[in-house]
Amino acid sequence: MKWRFVVQREYLAHVRRKSFVVSTLLVPVMMVVFFVLPVVVAMFTPDRRYRLDVLDGTGELGAAFVASLDDTLGDGRRRFDARALVATDADAFDRRRREGEASVRDGLLDILVVLPPDAVETGRAEYVTRDVRSFTVMEMIESHLDDVVVRRRLEREGIDYARVSELTRGVSLGMRQVTSSGRVEKRDMTSEWGAVFVFVMILYMSLLTWGMAISRGIIEEKGSRVVEVLLSSLRPVDLMIGKVVGIGAAGFTQLAIWAVAGLVLTAYGAAAAAGLMSHVHVDPWAFAWMLLFYVLGFLLYAAVFSVVGSMCSTEQDAQQLQGLITLPMVLPIMFLMLIIQNPNGVFAAVLSIVPLTAPMVMLARIVLFDPPAWQVAASLVVLVASIYGAVAFSARVFRVGILMTGKRPSLREVVRWYRRAV
Repeated sequence: MKWRFVVQREYLAHVRRKSFVVSTLLVPVMMVVFFVLPVVVAMFTPDRRYRLDVLDGTGELGAAFVASLDDTLGDGRRRFDARALVATDADAFDRRRREGEASVRDGLLDILVVLPPDAVETGRAEYVTRDVRSFTVMEMIESHLDDVVVRRRLEREGIDYARVSELTRGVSLGMRQVTSSGRVEKRDMTSEWGAVFVFVMILYMSLLTWGMAISRGIIEEKGSRVVEVLLSSLRPVDLMIGKVVGIGAAGFTQLAIWAVAGLVLTAYGAAAAAGLMSHVHVDPWAFAWMLLFYVLGFLLYAAVFSVVGSMCSTEQDAQQLQGLITLPMVLPIMFLMLIIQNPNGVFAAVLSIVPLTAPMVMLARIVLFDPPAWQVAASLVVLVASIYGAVAFSARVFRVGILMTGKRPSLREVVRWYRRAV
């Protein structure tokens, strides 16, 4: 049980590092910058009214368009201070157009909407402004103008616009899934897909960051010869387990701090969050599966990264092997959309059982769909067996490789280490 002292040593050594503290604090700061700060700025930024002129060359759209601009500000005032200027004569139309453009240039007018005489037939209009970045305002105006033009076209044909809108109202499909047990459950693919994507990215970044930290820590101790002192009082397997668990616990601590920080930072908008969460439907069991596959995936890759550390004497040598290890982690991200489109296909089923891709792929299939129970069980059994095999292999290679320095060994030499470590 001496590995417990190694766990304590590794954990405290990593959480006390400046890099750990800085990176742990940096993520909440980035949360504030990207999520909280824009909301705060929007809260203290007063709503703006826009002075708008509509130059109507058709003689039949301007008044209706101005009346449709019913968007309001927070205090109840209309967002657009608009007026319609009718000019069916070509000379008057050109003159008023030049005057309107001059008013926009001089700051007397915010927006000039130009409706040419053939706007109803062609659907073409112009939006003149100095603030070309106001895409939201432009979309509002375009939407209102689209309704007005369509309404006028239908009126010319003697068709009631309200009746057409009612008859052409779209269909909203609610998804329900028949599970393998025969139950019919409501599913929200958007929410579930978002949860899976976030989990996959968190797992990928955690494995990449803390897996490399494990191999880097072993390499550092080999270079400083500290490992020789440690091995004089404990077994190599205790040292390896202690490093994996200790560094992994530091990673879990960082994730927990980030999770708590995210909850605290969103607490200021509890009402808004409640409104958002009312549209999010993710099975609570999905989070239990996420935690289970996170732990299994981390343990598997941690054992593999520990082998890399024991094999290599420099970080340059380790980086080449780490690149090969990260390839299986990238595959689920690359083929995630393909897996979602055909979750019960052979390709998805194989990746969900292969140990190095199973944590991500099988979780995606469980959350988004309902794979056969035997495949879920097979994935878990293979993962647990692979973790046991990886730890056993790592411990034997670690026992010999931890004391080896010099050039990186070949695969044949690694196998020889494994056979010698009895």
